[in-house]
Amino acid sequence: MNSSSQPRFISRWEPTELASTILSASGRDVVSYWISALAFLDENQHPVMLTVNRQGELTFGDLVHAVNPDFASSVVLNELLRKGVVEQLESGQVLLRRSTYVQDVPGFEKTPDVRRQNERSERSAGRRHNDDV
Repeated sequence: MNSSSQPRFISRWEPTELASTILSASGRDVVSYWISALAFLDENQHPVMLTVNRQGELTFGDLVHAVNPDFASSVVLNELLRKGVVEQLESGQVLLRRSTYVQDVPGFEKTPDVRRQNERSERSAGRRHNDDV
């Protein structure tokens, strides 16, 4: 595969902690790809609405297949709908809800499950100011 046919990605967005917690691995992978692959972002780098089964346009099935051809797009779509991560419009398009992803914030260390501020404060984590007295 040459470099021009490889998908290009940005790191402007990341899934919210809640979305990462409630979704299966396949659901997380699809959401992560949707918010980072340039092919699935509009000119403002926001996730595009996808059709369910229209010819000539990007479909939800195209997204799922780009992530992993072994994933069943109907199973992934049903999970995302059931958990409120996407909304299916009357037009047949699927919209990724804005509450599913947040802007990637510089200065935060990302691990698979937790975002931590890189610079530690003098107080220990989880302690109120009053507790330090």
